[in-house]
Amino acid sequence: MARRRHPRTETRQRNGAKTPSHRSAASDAVERLYRDRNGNLRDPRRFDRREHPWKRVVIGSGLIALALLAVAAWASFVVFRPTSSTRTGRIAITIDAPPIAQLGDAVAYRVTVANEGRVPITSTTVELVLPDGYLLASAEPQPDAGQRTRWTIGTIEGNASNTIELRGHLYGEPGTPARIAATAIYRPGNFNANFEERTEATTALGASPVTLALEGPKTTVPGEEVTYTITYAHVAGQPSTDIAITLEIPQTFAITSTEPVRDDARESTWNIAALTGDMTGTVTVHGRFLSGDEAHLRARATVTPQGHAITIASANAETDVIGGDVLLLATANDQTNGFTVSSGESLRFRIAMRNDGDTTVRNLTVRAILDASSVAERSILNFNAIEDGANGTVTGEQRAAGLRRGTIVWTPANVPALTELAPGAQATINFTIPLHTAASLPGLPKTGRIQLDVQTEIGATGTLDKPYTIQTTPIVITVQ
Repeated sequence: MARRRHPRTETRQRNGAKTPSHRSAASDAVERLYRDRNGNLRDPRRFDRREHPWKRVVIGSGLIALALLAVAAWASFVVFRPTSSTRTGRIAITIDAPPIAQLGDAVAYRVTVANEGRVPITSTTVELVLPDGYLLASAEPQPDAGQRTRWTIGTIEGNASNTIELRGHLYGEPGTPARIAATAIYRPGNFNANFEERTEATTALGASPVTLALEGPKTTVPGEEVTYTITYAHVAGQPSTDIAITLEIPQTFAITSTEPVRDDARESTWNIAALTGDMTGTVTVHGRFLSGDEAHLRARATVTPQGHAITIASANAETDVIGGDVLLLATANDQTNGFTVSSGESLRFRIAMRNDGDTTVRNLTVRAILDASSVAERSILNFNAIEDGANGTVTGEQRAAGLRRGTIVWTPANVPALTELAPGAQATINFTIPLHTAASLPGLPKTGRIQLDVQTEIGATGTLDKPYTIQTTPIVITVQ
């Protein structure tokens, strides 16, 4: 009876004869799992072999070394980085200064730099900042060559110190502390970085022998003449000599006169020879502000020992200059500068006003002043042919031989907008005047000249009923 062959039977060669071998599907799957990429079975004895442990040791050791280096770098940054001497505690700098001094007193300062550690410090320098009113007479030791307040000390041994002594006279304004500061820069012997220590001391100044008062108007308007009065007095102590009174004024203030007369017209300074006992005096200044703004003025009494002016008393005043923010612009034939025309042409004039301030202005009066060449007291401008929708009032005046002035005036009666000009509001006036020809003005010169000036008087600003006037830059017109 024939035997059935297993479906997975394969034939193998054994001793020259073929013998059947039966394998399961599971055996085939396991065998495929352990075959290498070339289809060969690996040696089962080598399946559990691992990599040599020295690789892991080398890698782990390297990571640990890197971590230690990082910690060391961070520690060196924190411990050894340059820092202030307040943290190191290796040096102390002190200043001995009197707590109170009278103006002009002899005052001595002692600056001490002490090494509080056992390690020497090197490359030590000291820089001082002296009070503005301190007149240095002597220093021990002397400062560096070419320097006034710098000393190179060099090395200070452990637990040792160096001292700088200054002598001089102290001036200044009472109420303002006289401050001295010292900065020491040094390097400890076991460091490669510089350190710095700073300290300061103050001296209160006693009462000044001179008092000042400054009086002036609280409010005004541009162009109005105002007066400021400086009153000075000697109140106590020794006589004060070489006193000067100075008035600091804004650039918008123009001085018209003073009593007494200034020593230098370019400066607002008056020299007072000496003050003794209870002597008093005054300085009066007259002037006017050119534009509106809040003005600050300051009067100072100074002394000038060794040629250096030092303030010993002061007084302040504030004046609110109201207005001055009305913009006034005039054009002729749309020009704001000079130009040339021919006889017989017409000149177109335009006047514009705008309130650029934050206060209403009222009761404005506008004047156009035209100075022109003339013949037989007749202007080369033909005012008889003027075109003016606002119908301003025209007047004429012979100013000199060959020069006649024509003035046109507009008030709120002519231009209602001039009654009140609120912030941001504006008003305009337009008019035209032709030039004469030889036919309309016998003897008309071949050349002529016309100058236009425009003025606006402002009657009141807000609640302040003080009139002031603003004007434009002249426009010169040449006639050929």
